[in-house]
Amino acid sequence: MSTDRFSPMETFFDFSWPETITGLERIALTATGNLQRFLSVYFGKPIRVEEIWEIPASGHWTAASPEHPVTKVREVNLLCEGAVVCLCLSTIKMTTPETAKLFLEDGVAVGQMYRTLGRVPTFTLTDVSVHENLSGVEHLARSYCLSTEGFECEIREIFPDRRIFTGECWDRVARNGEETKTDTKTCTPPQAANAVEVH
Repeated sequence: MSTDRFSPMETFFDFSWPETITGLERIALTATGNLQRFLSVYFGKPIRVEEIWEIPASGHWTAASPEHPVTKVREVNLLCEGAVVCLCLSTIKMTTPETAKLFLEDGVAVGQMYRTLGRVPTFTLTDVSVHENLSGVEHLARSYCLSTEGFECEIREIFPDRRIFTGECWDRVARNGEETKTDTKTCTPPQAANAVEVH
């Protein structure tokens, strides 16, 4: 589990990283509710949220309270130029009508909630792992928790092709042209995401 250590002149994010994790990967894996924005900056392209499935909210947004939180579970893809760059499984707990309405009624995505609320969430990284799928493609995964007053998320994210952080073929996502789109989709075959087990 991660620990943030800081003093007036020093800060240190303490976590037991897998040995092969690079500096750029560490930055992405510690995104605190702003991964969508980070990926948009990285690729220089819009990042779109595509909903895969969801378990409906456990109650109406007006009923949300600390004693009776409203919860929702859903899985989404983050897409860049039609290619899956991240798979996200989220369990969201809302304990105020304000946050529940924003998320359930107004459709504000998890990545936009904290900016909409004007709050910096508390971030705890609990797990980071590297795996190889049946096609020999390495993927990264992380589990973490984001929390602020009235809104808490437990999230499992999987980056189905680790090469997005090496520049190998993925840097073409940030360029224009039909060749780029073809190459990008070749780098992220659908089976790469489907072969990943979400914990």
